[in-house]
Amino acid sequence: MEMHSKFICLLICLALSVAWASSDQDPPVVTTRLGRIVGTRLQFNPAARPELRRSVDAYLGIPYAEPPVGTLRFKPPVAKSPWSGELQATEVGNRCPQPLMPMGNNVTLGGNIAEDCLSVDVFVPQPVPQKAAVLVYIHGGGFLVGAGSIDGFYATPTAAIGDVIAVALNYRIGALGFLSTGDDVIPGNMGLLDQQLALQWIRDNIQAFGGDPERVAIFGESVGASSVGAHMLSPGSAGLFRATIMESGDASALWSIVPSDEARKRAFMLGKLLDCQTDSSDDLLKCLQNMEFNAIIDNQFEKMLQELGAAPMTLYGPVVDGRFLLDKPINLYAEGVINDAVSILGSNSNEGMVMIKPVYPNNTDQAPFVDSATFDAFMQPWMAMLSSDPVVAEAVKLMYGNFSCHADPSGCDYLAGLSQALGDIMFVCPQDRTARAFTEAGRKVYRYHMTHAPTSPFLGNNWTGCTHGDDLLFVFGVPLTPSHGQSFAQEEVDMAIKTINYWANLAKTGNPNLSSLDDEPTDGEKETEWPVFSLQELAYKDLSPAMPNGRGIKAKECRVWNEFIPKLVQLAEEAKNWREVSASVQKMNKDGGSSDETCTKESCPEE
Repeated sequence: MEMHSKFICLLICLALSVAWASSDQDPPVVTTRLGRIVGTRLQFNPAARPELRRSVDAYLGIPYAEPPVGTLRFKPPVAKSPWSGELQATEVGNRCPQPLMPMGNNVTLGGNIAEDCLSVDVFVPQPVPQKAAVLVYIHGGGFLVGAGSIDGFYATPTAAIGDVIAVALNYRIGALGFLSTGDDVIPGNMGLLDQQLALQWIRDNIQAFGGDPERVAIFGESVGASSVGAHMLSPGSAGLFRATIMESGDASALWSIVPSDEARKRAFMLGKLLDCQTDSSDDLLKCLQNMEFNAIIDNQFEKMLQELGAAPMTLYGPVVDGRFLLDKPINLYAEGVINDAVSILGSNSNEGMVMIKPVYPNNTDQAPFVDSATFDAFMQPWMAMLSSDPVVAEAVKLMYGNFSCHADPSGCDYLAGLSQALGDIMFVCPQDRTARAFTEAGRKVYRYHMTHAPTSPFLGNNWTGCTHGDDLLFVFGVPLTPSHGQSFAQEEVDMAIKTINYWANLAKTGNPNLSSLDDEPTDGEKETEWPVFSLQELAYKDLSPAMPNGRGIKAKECRVWNEFIPKLVQLAEEAKNWREVSASVQKMNKDGGSSDETCTKESCPEE
């Protein structure tokens, strides 16, 4: 099996919502700064909770930028010019160019694919609240696949239940969105700049839909969450939102940023695959701009992985470009360069299973057996990103390994430990670092850890537990109107309603507990009130039917990953340097020679 098969599932996380039905009433119309827009009226009619039935006006496929084609390909987006007449916004716009991949259990993307894809979908509950708060969704998909709204699954329940305007946006992905030559020719981050322009469009136009540009919250899952985290660090995004929600991702994770030199290498490698072989960034740009986009899509993934001989966690992704991102997120954290917003950060209890499940496609009902060697193979790419010294991998295995069967080590099952190790290094512990950095910078933070395994999982099955992407089912209200083949318990319906209200309340008031600043929680609500995260209490909300509170999400493990492992890596590097110096001295002594060169304070390892 190809190495990259382990990582496919991480690349396909997208939001789900609920099927809709159009109304026969006259279509809704709004007038924005760019022109008139005609939408369609949908009916949210959940059989499980008929009292929540509500109309939602949907304006779909509204362009916020000019088509990024020709000389605009690989360039920052250009704001859409005004139009004359009426824009018919009754169907979802084109998906940005991407390879065809399944989107989860029984979910497949449909619709057209084209470079003219930079659009937003706006869902307005009826009647619309006065100065409605706005929830903006940035989709996941490994910066390779996805769309803001997918076939028949829109943010209808989020708007209807949350009493907010919900917006889903498309942005360029893959090479077209994140190729970088590491210079001013193709600086990269086109997809993030697309998102930023969409947020500017919302600021300038959401009042026409009844929204309040001062009460905007942005949320995303997986690389969507990483994007949200990047906006918290980008000077160009300051003031475009009041709150953020990061589900299973953030900007500081190992997979969130592609090193500039590596991004440049991959850009020219892709050019070689497309017969654009050159050493000049300008020549590469001209060649790729004249290429059919399908040729780029056909070569950007499978063939690139073959050329690389490895499967990087993020093939195309954000880079430090000096414009959108001024420095590495971890350095910006240290400097306190963090935009002013309240944040929710959270993860799921078995995140790592999303990496394991694709390697065992035949294990639909029974969990696979993972031996010690398989544990090592899964962890090797991550260990290589940290250090080549085996002592680091040994320390990690000591923390997560199964040592309960000393008599027969081959009988030890490492599945549970592997899932936790992958989940912690990829999602849980980077978020711990981010939550602490935000708090130290004076930003208010709420944390959650979802432990409930849904009856009908999004990406998992009956042995994966609550894995990556399962939170989307509840954020988008899927249990209220399940599609064919899905079933959910009543407690999951209630959990979805609670989750949507938490997300919506953050946009409304900056507090997930309050829908209005005039509200006071009841005595019963106070018992399960979501506490603010602090460095002393480490409080979090357990996303599950009962919604209890807890303290310290994987506190021990995250202290190891965020404090001990970096020190161990540093010590291993210093030991390596000493070994090299010692070997050099021994060689000179053996050869009977001497050297006039002496090491300086800068060139010698520190004692």
